[in-house]
Amino acid sequence: MKKPVSRVTEAIEAIARTARGTDQAARVDGRSSRWAAHRVTRREELIDAAVAAVKEFGSDVGMDQIAAAARTSKPVIYRYFADKNDLYRAVGERVIAVIVTALRRVPHDSEPQALLRASIDAYLHLLEENPQLFRFVTQHRMPADAEFSRPVAEVLTQALGAQLDAIGLDPAGARPWGEAVVGFISAASLWWLDNPGSMTRVELREYLAALLWGGGAGVFQLAGREVDPRPRPGVFATLPR
Repeated sequence: MKKPVSRVTEAIEAIARTARGTDQAARVDGRSSRWAAHRVTRREELIDAAVAAVKEFGSDVGMDQIAAAARTSKPVIYRYFADKNDLYRAVGERVIAVIVTALRRVPHDSEPQALLRASIDAYLHLLEENPQLFRFVTQHRMPADAEFSRPVAEVLTQALGAQLDAIGLDPAGARPWGEAVVGFISAASLWWLDNPGSMTRVELREYLAALLWGGGAGVFQLAGREVDPRPRPGVFATLPR
């Protein structure tokens, strides 16, 4: 005949079962955390490989070339990215992050003309160093994504907003200004990529800065600031007479 189990024994066994369940859950959570960390690391490595492949093979690089650069296969890549577009989007985000980081280094309390010039130079410098990456990103914009220029425009909007606020003007006006500046620079930059011999980076920087500052100077003059709206000497070449 089986001995009856006391309530104390039942309680002890219940505690033991709970402990075993807790230990098992902890092991599962630990494995999940390690897998999540591995997944993030591996995704970054694959993005690195994609960036390297774009630099080597150009903006029309294919998935086979990216897989070869990563020393893996396309099926392995698709374990970490939903599809090709997901990987391309991640490469675009990497490029955007580099531009934004460079623009954030420009002091927001610079003179307004100096701020525009420094922002243009930072953008053009990165484009000059990584032309194929810029082509790749502009060629593979995803319809569901925010516009490529938006994070960059956000940085400029903050800087220009601080400038407007400092002269007593509504900083809300910086939003369309920042968007317009980035669109202006981006369009001219893509033209420059196709026509690299037309201007040096410094020449293009001064040219764009002069054009952008012409309108900006009027805003600061309206607020009573004494600024010179004229471009630097030699930016606009004169024809021989």
